Amino acid sequence: MKWSVMSPLRIAVLDDHSLIRVALEMKLSREADFKVVGVFPTGQDLLGALPELEVDLLILDYVLGADELDGLNLLRMIRRLHPDLLILISSSTERPSVVNLTLNAGANGFCGKSEDVARLVEAVRKVAAGDTYISPLLAYELGRDPAEARETTLDDSSQGGEILFSDPILSPKEQEVLRCCLEGMSVSQIARKFSRSMKTISGQKQAAFRKLGVRTDAELFKLEQSLKAL
Repeated sequence: MKWSVMSPLRIAVLDDHSLIRVALEMKLSREADFKVVGVFPTGQDLLGALPELEVDLLILDYVLGADELDGLNLLRMIRRLHPDLLILISSSTERPSVVNLTLNAGANGFCGKSEDVARLVEAVRKVAAGDTYISPLLAYELGRDPAEARETTLDDSSQGGEILFSDPILSPKEQEVLRCCLEGMSVSQIARKFSRSMKTISGQKQAAFRKLGVRTDAELFKLEQSLKAL
């Protein structure tokens, strides 16, 4: 995408916190080649305006109010309705599992709210240039190039654990171990099943947990259940 002072990048913002909306609009408006064309407090307001709004890039808050459509489903809906719109996720929930889910659902980038505001401008420019943006720290925690996540965007037929197992961040052996964990098998049972040592199985399980941003079996089951609800 090409943009300039004469033909600025048209940006819309959705965030349910008024101070953040004001701050983002002020910061982005200082860039001579950016033009903020809409700032919205709710997903309903945004969805109602998008058909008539000329916008190139959307900065989308991931964690919205209790009465709102959750961030992931809102992202999926916008992607279906506006397939050419560039979407940069803005979120205070900065876990590898959340980054994976949003990129797999069609986001073009993920900028954590703990990052310096200058990073947001960098993220906008990178996404507008056709690249995928995540912070260096999150990229390190993911253990891969962020663009790889978007090369395997999942369709809506994927459910529950299958979404986890379709994620290329996990090695085949890590996927095997996770499948067994979700079936209720212990580390020793998995080790016997695959004729591997308990130390090897435990290491593969912990590596998979780290990549998904979960710490316990309970968090893994909770993540699976949240995916089934999509």
